[in-house]
Amino acid sequence: MTKRILMVADVSAEAVHGGAERMLHHHLRALVDIGHEVTVLTRQPEPDAEVCIELADFGIQEFRFPFSGDKGYKGLLELKKAAKQWWKHHHDAFDVVVSQQPFVMWALLEAGCRLPRLQVCHSLACEEYETRHALDMHVKHRVAIAAMRKLEAKVYRSAQQVMVLSQYTQHKLQRFFGLGARRFVVNAGAAEPYQGLDIVQRDALRVELGWDTPVVSTLRNLVPRTGVDLMIQVAAIVKNRHPEIRFVLMGDGVLRESMQKLADDLGVSDMIEFAGFLAEECVQKRLLASDVFMVPTRGLEGFGLVTLEANAWGTPVLATPIAANKELVPTIIHNQLSDNTSPLALAERLLWMLENPLSNKQRERTQTDAFSQYNWQKHDKILLNTIKKLDKV
Repeated sequence: MTKRILMVADVSAEAVHGGAERMLHHHLRALVDIGHEVTVLTRQPEPDAEVCIELADFGIQEFRFPFSGDKGYKGLLELKKAAKQWWKHHHDAFDVVVSQQPFVMWALLEAGCRLPRLQVCHSLACEEYETRHALDMHVKHRVAIAAMRKLEAKVYRSAQQVMVLSQYTQHKLQRFFGLGARRFVVNAGAAEPYQGLDIVQRDALRVELGWDTPVVSTLRNLVPRTGVDLMIQVAAIVKNRHPEIRFVLMGDGVLRESMQKLADDLGVSDMIEFAGFLAEECVQKRLLASDVFMVPTRGLEGFGLVTLEANAWGTPVLATPIAANKELVPTIIHNQLSDNTSPLALAERLLWMLENPLSNKQRERTQTDAFSQYNWQKHDKILLNTIKKLDKV
């Protein structure tokens, strides 16, 4: 039966800039393709952005609450005020809500929305904020973290169902907010088949990129929780035995300058390329051409879509045994977990992987294994079935 679905998010579906937008796009595609009437509600990505746009890829509208970009109390008041006005005119236009993130949803709850809801959780905003300010934590940050946690408690406790990507995230939400196991649906993320490149082109790509030695890559925000500093320390450990190994760090963030200084201090700046943000095509070429993809997480890995993005090209992943890495990484052939989170443990496992390189046939098996276990068809089926049952919960 067709439902009128309000998709609530803190990001816009206009363009894909990261994992949050990518997941939003996949959920919108699944809902629209099956015939549901979908409307997106979010906040302005920029203060001068339009407050209502047509999402041409989906043939649906996206409404945006006016938002200055303030990440504190002022910003919440802006969302709350906008939600009150918007909900007054749209309260009878929908059957159910699917919410991707907490802040706009909180404002909608404050405005009186009580529709049956599926709340999706990729990670907790309060924890993400805490890790981003771990190195400059002040009283104002602790107050903000406490306020975020209270806000998220209201959002998750009021949802009829909560969809998470891993058991790790489920157990965390149960512990934080006292939610019962029946409230949860665990629905793993998925690998995306890419067009235009193939494993047989890998050697040609390495020539194009100028890679004639083993290359270890990663794709991470340069923030404390992603552990990119561990990768730089690994480079220092392996340099004596294999100075020819190259490390490519795709992504950017607040720790970029300190990471570059660490590389200089450890004498490995000649082994490391800080590639910054790259276009999607450039990222895909480097994922395919890499010998090993490293996920040196320190914490808060709610699932690890980046692992599947590498495996989708047949590239084996080496990760720390942290959070959801322990659930996902070992399930795909040729992936490896280090014995612990130390740079030495990562270096030892990395050297073993580089000294036992995969053939193209083995890489194809890694790719096939990732697609067979983690695909959007499986994910979408669980999503649609959960929404179908939502008003009966």
